[in-house]
Amino acid sequence: MADDATDPVPFQDAEAWLAARGVRRDPIRVPLTPPDAPTPADPPRRTDGAGPDAVDPSTLAEPAPSAPAEPVAATFVDSGSSVTGGGPAPGAREAGRLAGDALDEAVRRADERAARPDPSAPRLEDDVAEAVAFLRRSTAMAPQSESRLRTKLRERETPHAVVELALTQARRERLVDDAAMVGALVEERRRKGHAPARIRRDLRQRGFDEALLDAALAPAEQEDAEAAAYALAQEKAQRCTGLAPEAAFRRVAAHVVRRGYPEGLARKVAREAVFTARDAERTAGH
Repeated sequence: MADDATDPVPFQDAEAWLAARGVRRDPIRVPLTPPDAPTPADPPRRTDGAGPDAVDPSTLAEPAPSAPAEPVAATFVDSGSSVTGGGPAPGAREAGRLAGDALDEAVRRADERAARPDPSAPRLEDDVAEAVAFLRRSTAMAPQSESRLRTKLRERETPHAVVELALTQARRERLVDDAAMVGALVEERRRKGHAPARIRRDLRQRGFDEALLDAALAPAEQEDAEAAAYALAQEKAQRCTGLAPEAAFRRVAAHVVRRGYPEGLARKVAREAVFTARDAERTAGH
């Protein structure tokens, strides 16, 4: 019990207990930077005898200027919706995606408007129908060549595409058929006594192709021109027997020339035809 009476009183303070035993306790240093921030390296100490804790001022770096704060977008608009300061603004990636979607939608709507036909614009079908109706009227009284019909459509300032489509439809309806038309016209003119040269000239002026004329006139051009001209003159001379010989001669020769034969040939066959017709009349009178 005597030992217990001599023991010192238990310490009440850790600092006093350490001081009583001669233990020097370093003060607790509280770091000024956050725990997750990197600890700056200790600056180098001076070695010129200025003291152990002195810092070389030449090694101190100037503080970096603080970066300006980035402006915060107050409003973000996309396709009619807005985000104001009341809610968080979308990120850069999300904003780019929304802007791309809006652009795609605008392009799609523009394409739809372009593809939608304009009701006020004339349609190709209507123009072709109008051109075909014009061709029907043009060929109602007399057949015409495709070349002449094409020229008439162009004179009406009809577009090239409409002209070609209208002529294609006219061929289907047999409104135009140059080969058949040339054959029929050559045959008709030959029955009237027209010379091949005049037939060629007339049909060429009506726009028919030269190759078609060559094929249709080949048989007529191989005939004896003088014999054909004399047959024409003889027919006319028989209707002029009541006229004086010179008057009958002039009429017959002019008739042969109008049919397309050369004037020299026409005069020759006219004289023979008038003489033969009058001689036959005298013989029949006896």
